[in-house]
Amino acid sequence: MRARRLVVLIAVAASGGCDYFASPDRLVDGDVISIAMVLVAGESHAHLLVGRPFLDKSHPPPKVTASLIGPGWTAAFTHETDPMDGCGGGPTDWPIPMVCLNAALPEPIRERATYELVGKGPKGSFTGRTVVPSAPLILQPDTTVRLPGPVPLLRIPILYRTPYDIGTLRPEVLQTVGDGTGTESTWIRVSPKELITAWQAATVEWGYPPKFRRASLHLLGIGWSYTDFWRLNGNRVPWPSVGISGEGVYGYFDGSTKSRPVEIILSDDG
Repeated sequence: MRARRLVVLIAVAASGGCDYFASPDRLVDGDVISIAMVLVAGESHAHLLVGRPFLDKSHPPPKVTASLIGPGWTAAFTHETDPMDGCGGGPTDWPIPMVCLNAALPEPIRERATYELVGKGPKGSFTGRTVVPSAPLILQPDTTVRLPGPVPLLRIPILYRTPYDIGTLRPEVLQTVGDGTGTESTWIRVSPKELITAWQAATVEWGYPPKFRRASLHLLGIGWSYTDFWRLNGNRVPWPSVGISGEGVYGYFDGSTKSRPVEIILSDDG
C-alpha cells in the first residue's frame, strides 16, 4: 500500500477528534464550517479539509469554493479526494459531513514562503494567511544508520535543532516494503509522538515490525497557527480560529517542513 501523506500528523490529531469539533448537543448553526489545512514544503498539491461540525453524517458535506495564492500564482481547489488519504492535518474520522478538496500547484510549496487562502462557504467569504516554517535540523546521526536485528525495540538517538517558527515537532518513520525499491512504503508508529522543541536531544523508538529491512526517519515541523489552535482547543476555547478568518468559519491554516531524512538499514550481521 502506498504511504499516505501526513498520516502521522492526522493520526495524532484524530486522537483528540472529540475536542476538535464541538459536541453535537451544542448546536449553533448547521452552516458553520471547520477548516483544517497544513501545507507541506516540497509538495505540489494542497489539501483542504472542510466539515460541518454541528451536523451528523446524514447531512451533505459543505459546499465550498477556495483557491490558494502563492508567489505569483493562484491555484483553485477543483478536485475531491478521500479524506482518509491525508487531508489538511485534521481528524478525518469524526462522524460529521466533510469533504477533502485538492489543488494541483504550479510549483512545490516553498520553505519560508507566504501563502494565502481565499474562499467562500455557506456563511460567506473566508481568508487565511501563513508563512511556511523553516526546516528542523537533525544534527546527528549522519545520513545512514545501521541497526542490529531483529531486536524487540529499535532505538535511534538523535540530536536536533528547532527553528523559532516551528511550534510542533514530530518524528516520522517511513518503512520501505515490497521489493525494496522505495516505491511502496508504510508509516510506523513511533514514540514519542512529539518532541519538545526547546530540547536538543531525544531517542525515537518503535517496536520491531515484521520483515523490517529499511526505513527513513525525518522530523516534521509545523507552524504556530496549528500549534496554537490545539492549545486553545485543549483549553476549551470555543471554536478557535488561527491563521484563518471569516463569518461562520473556524479552524486553522498553516505550513509544515521536513528535515533531511536519515536512512535506517537493518544490518545483516546483527
